[in-house]
Parts: sequence; structure tokens; C-alpha cells
Amino acid sequence: MIREIIRPQQNQIILDIPEDYINKEVELIVFPLEENEKDKIKHKENISSLAGSLSKYAEPSKIDLESKAWEMHIMEKYK
Repeated sequence: MIREIIRPQQNQIILDIPEDYINKEVELIVFPLEENEKDKIKHKENISSLAGSLSKYAEPSKIDLESKAWEMHIMEKYK
């Protein structure tokens, strides 16, 4: 795989293709990196804005049990 980030100064780009890519199908994708990076940042902001949104429903007395919850469930189910 070849990935190269460039800032074109004109509307044509000349690519050197590796010998082992000759006679094979290849995919060329061109998109503005700035737009893609903005989307990633927006996605991270959405995720971080959800952090702790369910904490008001947490029961403090059961927080210590979370690390062993799966193990306890299996033991109860298959006694």
C-alpha cells in the first residue's frame, strides 16, 4: 500500500507506480484531508460529550462488583 499526503499546486499529479502493481487493479482516492480531519474531530467531540451521561443512574454500592459481574453471572447460571 502506498499512502502519500501532498498539497497539490496544480490540477495534475504524476504518480510512480511500483513494479508489482503493474497489470493489477489499483484504487486511487482523492479527497481533501481537511474535511476528513474535521469529521474525525467532530466525531471525537460527540463521543466525549456522552462521557458520564449515564452516571446519574449508577448505584455506587455496586460499582465494585462490575469487575467480577460476568464471572458471577456464569457461576450463578451454571451451578
